[in-house]
Amino acid sequence: MKIPLLALTLVATPALAQSPLSALVAEYETGPAAIFQNDGRYGPTGTDYEASDLNQKSNLYRTQRIALEARLGERHGLILLWAPFDITTRATLSRDLDFRGTVFPAGSVVDSRYLFEGYRGSYLYRLIHRERFSWDIGASVQIRNALVDLSAVDGSRYAKESDIGVVGALKTRLRYELPSRVWAGLEADALSTFGLLGNTTGGIYDVALTLGVPLSSKGDVSAYARLRLLGGGADVKRRDIYNWGNFGFALVGVQADLVSLVERGTSKP
Repeated sequence: MKIPLLALTLVATPALAQSPLSALVAEYETGPAAIFQNDGRYGPTGTDYEASDLNQKSNLYRTQRIALEARLGERHGLILLWAPFDITTRATLSRDLDFRGTVFPAGSVVDSRYLFEGYRGSYLYRLIHRERFSWDIGASVQIRNALVDLSAVDGSRYAKESDIGVVGALKTRLRYELPSRVWAGLEADALSTFGLLGNTTGGIYDVALTLGVPLSSKGDVSAYARLRLLGGGADVKRRDIYNWGNFGFALVGVQADLVSLVERGTSKP
């Protein structure tokens, strides 16, 4: 292991010395999610349905997220996030369900897939920067990869609605750290059209409350527990699409400052 460590030292030391990065924080979280609401209607003759009609409230679903945040000095931060949410359920329909003109009759056994995958980029400006407390404000842009489909288990019927779109949101984050390096955080992305876009009404929110515990003496590696509420949707009349959902997450995760870890590794003799 001495040769790779020596190579890392020779390469990383000058790179870090010239780099504008003050931190590069990698984060991974996972845990169960519950569907509180998932209403939909697709097509000009589409049937209004709820999550319970497709058996989506019967179970919890494992989820995960990966994020990478680059801190540029004390004030500026850039975040890249991948947030997949992909579930499939099976249900016996209690009534006829029209999905994009395809009618699934009452009594049909159907598989339903709900995919909502987000690729998000955010910019944050540190408005308050103190020893224990920080407050960031900024904005996010998310590429939405969405798919909703229904398929009869006997293979007789299939219908789907898919969409790739761009969604923007305002963003804020607060963090408070105790002398023990135990920390608490509140982070939120949110935006609403407030009915200002004519035939489209929509909104999104993503709010997380976090409690973190350091795993290293410098606090550059932490484990955390997080509660997250995620929701939103749209009523797009020109495309005859309506969907609105609210989801809850109970998560555990780990985050590490890669810049600090490399500096610590290269400083060892």
